[in-house]
Amino acid sequence: MTQLPIINAVPLSEHEQKILEEIEKNLYQEDPGFAHGVRRARPRLQESRRARLGLVSFIAGFALLIAFFVWPSPFLGVAAFGAMVAGIVVMAGSAHGLLTSARPGGRDVNARVKGTLSEWEQRIRRRYKKT
Repeated sequence: MTQLPIINAVPLSEHEQKILEEIEKNLYQEDPGFAHGVRRARPRLQESRRARLGLVSFIAGFALLIAFFVWPSPFLGVAAFGAMVAGIVVMAGSAHGLLTSARPGGRDVNARVKGTLSEWEQRIRRRYKKT
């Protein structure tokens, strides 16, 4: 769902403001997850920040891995492994969020990825079935 820019903002009356606050309160009580998702201003921006955080974490883990080979210490090895795994998990989660975020064509991207993988799988099966 895309947000349209507000061109001419009209201030709400006191009565309208109370109604809006009541609707928001009821929404939070009924479905807090949906309300939180709607409230986020730019979900794609947050997903890209998470992807960058994951990349930085992975690079820091790789640097710790290099340091582990220079100064062998079990702590450095465990920290390197943990940072690299955490970075990959955060990047994978943000990539999934970017692919499935509510935006025009978001489902089309998901369908194209599935279709491409399905075609690739069919080609591999045909190739190895003949031999």
